[in-house]
Parts: sequence; C-alpha cells; structure tokens
Amino acid sequence: MLSVRNLSCGYGERPVLNDVSLAVHEGEAVLIAGPNGCGKSTLLKATVGALPLTAGDVVFGGESLAGKSVEERVRLGLGYLRQTDNIFPGQTVEENLQLAGMSLPKTAYTAARDEMLALFDFLVPKLGQRAGSLSGGQRQALALAMVFMRPQRLYLLDEPSAGLSPKSAQDIIERIRRFAKEDAKRAIVMVEHRLDLLSWIDRAVFLSQGRIKAETSDFRQFLDPNWLSKNYFE
Repeated sequence: MLSVRNLSCGYGERPVLNDVSLAVHEGEAVLIAGPNGCGKSTLLKATVGALPLTAGDVVFGGESLAGKSVEERVRLGLGYLRQTDNIFPGQTVEENLQLAGMSLPKTAYTAARDEMLALFDFLVPKLGQRAGSLSGGQRQALALAMVFMRPQRLYLLDEPSAGLSPKSAQDIIERIRRFAKEDAKRAIVMVEHRLDLLSWIDRAVFLSQGRIKAETSDFRQFLDPNWLSKNYFE
C-alpha cells in the first residue's frame, strides 16, 4: 500500500532522515518508535506531504506522491493525525465534527459521526461544549474522531497518547486498536512511545539518528530491556 523509498529530508539546513525505506501493507498496523529527535514525526510529515523531501520518493497505492499537496494526498486515501494543533478549540465538539466531515455527503457524514460517537462515547455529552475546554484525553479523542471520520486506506497517527495520563493513554490506545481491527483492509502507521500498550501491533520499526535501526514483529522484544537498550536507547 505504502512504499517509502530512500527518503531523506530535514528542516532547512538540518538533515533529520537519511535514506529511509519502509513498506506498509494493506491491513497492517505499524509502530514507528525511537528516542526523541530520531525522526519519527518527521517521517510522518514527509509521507503526508507536510515536509519536502531532499531525496527519495513516497509511493501510495502504486502512485508516486511527488509534487502532491497534503490535501491531494488526503483525497487519495491518507489520513493524518498531527501531534499538536489538531482540533479547533474555539468551536464546539459538534462543530469540530462538522468541519472534519464537511466534504462528505450528508448520509455518509451522519453515519461517520454516529460511528465516531459510538467509538468515543464519552464525547456524546460534550457535543455542545467548546473543544478547548475538554480534558486532554477528550481533546485527543476528538482529534482522532475527526481524522477517522473520513474513510481512508491508511492513517498516520503522530503520538496519539502524548501528554496523557497512563489511564487516559491506555483508553485512547485501546480505542485506536478497536478502530484498526474493525476493517481488515485498514492500515495504520503510528508514532508512539508507550510500548507496553501495543501488543496488537503487527510490526515495529525503530529509528535512531535518522535511520531505521531495527524491525520486529515480536511484541516481547518491546519489553526486553536488553533489546531495547541495543535498539532504542543507543
């Protein structure tokens, strides 16, 4: 579904990713992990078109995304959860959902809204409340609902549990798991650091200093201190 080929990029004169290649298959849930500053979020931004490449290519569904804007990539089937600034704080929860689904036909919007309010049921009594007044977990749930409302082939999620309490993080990750597994063709690439909550992930890719250092499909390695010391912290 997705092929990142020899990708290099950075910010101005500062390189971040160097010759990164990654494939994601239909229905797969892939974790991108690694220490702070290793390029995890940068990889998602480059994939969705929010950051220009200095080398390489991103191919989605067999089509090169070179020269395509974020909006064009979204229309092709990429969903993207930004780590910050991912809701409209001055608008109500209901208005945020309406803005997220404004491109959908009315019947499709209603169905998507109902699905999201079933998945994030604690948002139902908050529909008339301004999004900026929600708790951290509620805001992140709303941000995810806004991304998930639009049926996409691949969802890129940048640290969905960032800043949340352990209880809220566990709840959010479990709801993401439910969403991911509802459709066998739905793929997710997620940057996340709470490795103990991710036993359902199909594959993990560990970045270090802008390069892929290791890959594994064995969740037990996530919790092995020796393996983590070698592939995560060094």
